[in-house]
Amino acid sequence: LAAAGGDARAARAPAVDVGDAAPTFDLPAVGGKDIALKPLLDEGKTVVLYFYNQDGSPGCSLEAQRFQQGLPKFEEANATVLGVSMDSVESHEGFCDEKGITFPLLSDEDGSVSREYGAELSIPVFGKFSDRQTFLIDSTGKVRGHWLERDGSMASVKTPEHVNQILDALKEL
Repeated sequence: LAAAGGDARAARAPAVDVGDAAPTFDLPAVGGKDIALKPLLDEGKTVVLYFYNQDGSPGCSLEAQRFQQGLPKFEEANATVLGVSMDSVESHEGFCDEKGITFPLLSDEDGSVSREYGAELSIPVFGKFSDRQTFLIDSTGKVRGHWLERDGSMASVKTPEHVNQILDALKEL
């Protein structure tokens, strides 16, 4: 629901969901490169695209570390993990160095990709952030899984359970 007339509720964009075509993107990433969805799909990769609020926050740090711990299993399943927030590439690089993250973090500073996926979160006074959501995109570009923290479909990112949800869904592809 859009916040209006001083309403303090968070405003969110309409979400992409299971069965939809994943919006394409090309974003700057750690390591000075850009990462686009299409070339990954052309390589036959499945993409785990997760949106998170902010580099360095406790929950987002644990979430990234959980994905890092699961990285060998994702690679075994021919899946690429990509994290997206509205933080700068420089912020991502510091976060990766501090937390030992080796998979790509993408910078969506203008929020356009977060908005396209329905993962833009606007909170009056605090500003705009990427909403905690994960999308599983198969090699044809179709969204095959979608987990949201706010509706309870996403297991806690503070435990390995959310990563396990995605790995289980990958087995079913």
